[in-house]
Amino acid sequence: MGQHTVLILRGLPGSGKSTLAKLLSSLTGAPVFSIDSYFESESGEYHFDHRKNHLAYKECEKNTRSALEQNIPFVIVDNTFTLEWEIKPYEDLAKEFGYLFSVVTVENRHGGKNIHKISEEQIEKMKSKYKIVL
Repeated sequence: MGQHTVLILRGLPGSGKSTLAKLLSSLTGAPVFSIDSYFESESGEYHFDHRKNHLAYKECEKNTRSALEQNIPFVIVDNTFTLEWEIKPYEDLAKEFGYLFSVVTVENRHGGKNIHKISEEQIEKMKSKYKIVL
């Protein structure tokens, strides 16, 4: 790829972020960090607890920092990233370590459903906050 890169995959639940992240990882060997990983058990079961969301954010940032400290050339971060403040720490990490920083928005054009059982009402709230930066 040339320059070391941090790739942010953002999109609403069910858009296919995790599927794309896994595909890219399998093709490149890049690690994938996600807030969702914090809530997954060893067997892969997902148990979200909103009271621990701040811990999930901290762990994802910590894991990303560790990968950049290890000079891993391509790092993927997968999350909804509906708000700019959620993206900013990763942009700052990329700058700190001299990585190219790219954000890709994944859209649900395949009609997928979110696997974490997030209600349509909650997804609509997320849509209303979602901003595209040009």
